[in-house]
Amino acid sequence: MEKVLNKLDIDKNIGEIPLTNGGTLEVPRISMYKIIKIVKFLGIDAIKVYNDAQEILFDENLDDFTRIALVLESIKEEQLIRIFSILLDLEDKQALNLDPNEMLDVILLYVEKTNITKTFSQVRQIYKKIFKRDLPDISEWINQRVQQANEESQAIEDSQNGKQS
Repeated sequence: MEKVLNKLDIDKNIGEIPLTNGGTLEVPRISMYKIIKIVKFLGIDAIKVYNDAQEILFDENLDDFTRIALVLESIKEEQLIRIFSILLDLEDKQALNLDPNEMLDVILLYVEKTNITKTFSQVRQIYKKIFKRDLPDISEWINQRVQQANEESQAIEDSQNGKQS
């Protein structure tokens, strides 16, 4: 039994980051409870934001920059910071007080000390099982828009080259 207990990693924190006020913030491990809370947030609250954004994202009367600006403008700070609140065991207001560099330090620490890519992949799988749909992929939408813009740019260039001949 002692061997089993010695193998368990019972440290509740993965490290700490320095705060701009001179203090430190202990960064807790990602627990199963936190993963469930994140999946719940993504499946209920974040999907509402995504669904609201759909109308803006596919409005052909807006250019891409305006679409992205309008979507970002519609998202409340508390919604943006919610995953940090869950990960760090903080209230939303406390997480909002973190400096952007401190938040980046938290992300870097999680990337360095955990297999965050695998965890995120598993969160996506859990989300799909529970909510019976894929987690929306905004980067896929952005890549499609970039490809579409490149194709339109190439078509314009080709038509201009055809006129010059």
